[in-house]
Amino acid sequence: MNGQADTSLNKTDTEGRRQGHWTGRYPNGNVLYKGFFRDDYPEGELKRYYESQVINSVMIFSGKGREAEATIYYPDGSIAASGKYVDRMKEGKWKFYSSSVPGYLINEEEYSENKKNGLSLKFYSDSSLAEKVVYKNDKKEGEWLQYYASGRIFLKSNYSDGMLNGKFEVWYENGKPEISGEYKNNLREGRWTIYNEDGTIRYEMNYMLGMTKDRQMDIDAAEIIDNMEKNRGKITDPQNTGEIR
Repeated sequence: MNGQADTSLNKTDTEGRRQGHWTGRYPNGNVLYKGFFRDDYPEGELKRYYESQVINSVMIFSGKGREAEATIYYPDGSIAASGKYVDRMKEGKWKFYSSSVPGYLINEEEYSENKKNGLSLKFYSDSSLAEKVVYKNDKKEGEWLQYYASGRIFLKSNYSDGMLNGKFEVWYENGKPEISGEYKNNLREGRWTIYNEDGTIRYEMNYMLGMTKDRQMDIDAAEIIDNMEKNRGKITDPQNTGEIR
């Protein structure tokens, strides 16, 4: 075999290793993948297809198949994700895109051995920053920030080993405080205050181990905080867009 100029298809050597150009097919005969192999390792460009024959992914392999620069696509042909695999695990910066708005970059994440490690950014559809947080071994660590689409701060808090710890602050878009309190190992602790948009106090309560003496107030406050976390300043996490098989 002398490089990718060889046009013979689906050949193996005496040891049964794939050599040269290969085309894999679905049971109905449609193309599953096209690529070049050397000693059973993919080399250079390998394309995978959906059964509809739309491109599923394009991977550029090197290092005896250990490394691959990947671009993954949705069934409609729009880009879903891009990044690098090393030993079939995500490595370095990955970008994830919307399935409903073609080309909309939802977030960027840093990976090490398939785990989130480093800065994670989420974006609004106009590319303005929506969220900023750091991961360490798949757990959030350090300062957590969320923003309104206008660029104003929405939320500020802190993670330690994947759990909320320390001050928790939320603001209305007009800059006035909405929620102020503290977390200890994911439980509300100490004094919490919830404000109306005009700056007046709506609720004020003291927590110990995530509970207050006034159970009804606790339920009401929890509903406000939970709804806030679900509906404001949040962007849906990217769906799993594919992997090397």
